Formats: sequence, C-alpha cells, structure tokens
Amino acid sequence: MKKTIAIFVMVTVTCLLTWKFVQSDSHEQPMSAMDESKIILAEYKWNGEPYQISLADLNAAIAELPVYRQQNYDTREDKAEYLEELIDERLQILRAADDGFDSLAEHVKKLEDYTHQLMVEKLTEAEVDAKILVTDEDLMAYYQANLSEYIEEAKVRATCITLDDEDFANETLDAIKAGKDIVEVAKELAEAGKLANGPGTNEDDPGNTYLFTKSVSPRWAEFTDAVFAQEVGEMTDILFEVDVNDETFYLIFRKEEHQPDRQQEFDEVEGDVQRTIEREKKRARISEWVTEITEKGKLKTYPENIPEPPKMEEAETEESESDQ
Repeated sequence: MKKTIAIFVMVTVTCLLTWKFVQSDSHEQPMSAMDESKIILAEYKWNGEPYQISLADLNAAIAELPVYRQQNYDTREDKAEYLEELIDERLQILRAADDGFDSLAEHVKKLEDYTHQLMVEKLTEAEVDAKILVTDEDLMAYYQANLSEYIEEAKVRATCITLDDEDFANETLDAIKAGKDIVEVAKELAEAGKLANGPGTNEDDPGNTYLFTKSVSPRWAEFTDAVFAQEVGEMTDILFEVDVNDETFYLIFRKEEHQPDRQQEFDEVEGDVQRTIEREKKRARISEWVTEITEKGKLKTYPENIPEPPKMEEAETEESESDQ
C-alpha cells in the first residue's frame, strides 16, 4: 500500500513541477492571423521527453466532442478548463504506456477488431453508399405505385369529462342536460381538481381530447369506438362506463370534429419515400456486391463438415465418464 501511494505522489509531483503554461502575445492578433499550431498552451516532460499542447491541439480535441459538449467550451475560461482535462488525459496515457497497458494482448485484439470494423465501414461507403442514386423519377414512381402506404388514418376530436364517482358523474350529466355547456363544466371541474385521469384530462385545455385515431390507446378502445360512431355535435345521453386496469370511470363526451382517411400528398411523404427507396437499393447493391466478392474469392463452403452436436443421452454419458 505504501509503495502504491509513494508512486502516485511521485508521479503527481513530477507532473505538477513539469507543467508550464506559456503566455503568448499572439492572442491579441486577429483570429485570421493566428497560426494555432505555434501558440503553445502547455509544456510538460515525461521520462525526459518533452511534450507540448498547442491551441490547434486544444481546438481539435474540442471539435471531436459531441456537439452538445462543444458548446460548453466557447469562452477562453471554458477552453482553459478543458485544457486541464486534456493534460490529465495525456499524462494518464503516458503513465499507462509506462506500465505496459498499450501492449496487452486483449487491447491489441480490440484495436485490431475496431480497425477491421472501420475498414469495412469505409469499403461499404465506397461500394454501396456512393453507388446508390435515387432520382426524382424514382421517388414519384414509388409513391404512385404505393399510394395505399401513405393514407393518413381518420381522426376525431371530442370534449370529454372523465370522473371516477358515479353519483357525482350523474349530477354532472344532469347539469349539462339542463343547459350548462360541457366545455365550461370541464374547465370548472379541472379547476376544482375533480377530473379523473382519462380522456380530456389536461391542464391547458380541460375536456379537449385533441385529434386522435382509433389505434391511439387499446385501454380506452371502448371510448374511442364510441366517439368514432357518433355524429359531430352528438353527446352521450347517459354515463359511458369504462373499466381500465381494474378501475371504473364514468365519461360524458361530445364529438366535436371528424377528419376522414386522407391520401397524403407526395410533398408530405417525400422524405419517407426516399429513405424507403434508399434502403431497398442498398439491400440490392449489398447482395450484388457480396456476389462479386465471393466470385472474386472463388469461395467454396463445406457446411456438411460441421459435426452434429451429441444427443442429450450421449452428452450425459460423456459427462459422467469425465467425472470418474
């Protein structure tokens, strides 16, 4: 334990003593006149070998970060903060290399696998992505041939009051039948905190279900079907009872709007059409490309040489024999 601490302290002190931040008058120059590689922000030594971090190095490291993180390093102070992180990272890498972690077999294997993955990705870009061409004619032809795929479902909208007390729900329905507007009642009940969690329960516009399709929620399918079956302006004349997750709700609703199925215009779905065609063309090109590769490699396969796995009885026998 003492040896480990001593090594850590020695390395830490060495790092602190060898860090040298260099001020440069060049930061007063216009950005266009700067040679960022000559603006040195930090110098340090490791095993007697000198290292430097330039402004170009710092900006390049920040540019490799995800966009949302890059935005955190816009000011000089922020960049100085990230400079400390960059120095820590580089010193840790040097220390890891001293301990031989750069040549561990599993690390080398992972690096090799990753290199192969990048090679295949680049090859795929060149042999597949770069050879895919989608024209305006392709897009329109696919759209015309597949109009049924681009039908917007029918939608309805209602004003709905959802309650979980049957007696109170009946009182509310009676008040509406007596002349109170269902929209105003929904607002009053929302302000009083009496609406149950269900259709029409929202803070911004109490009672308004907004437009929804038949498939919006399987749990409320009975309510959905009932609204679709109504005429616009029609309201329930009795409580509509729905059981959801072992709870019973009492609904009062009026259909406000009905939008029938609609054929989507090409401009609305052009992006979807393009992505679909690109996927199909890529699959076709990949198949063609694989054929080219296998022919060039004079591929032969011998699947019959794969041995059959032992049957359950044989496997148990072999296991018992190995235990003896």
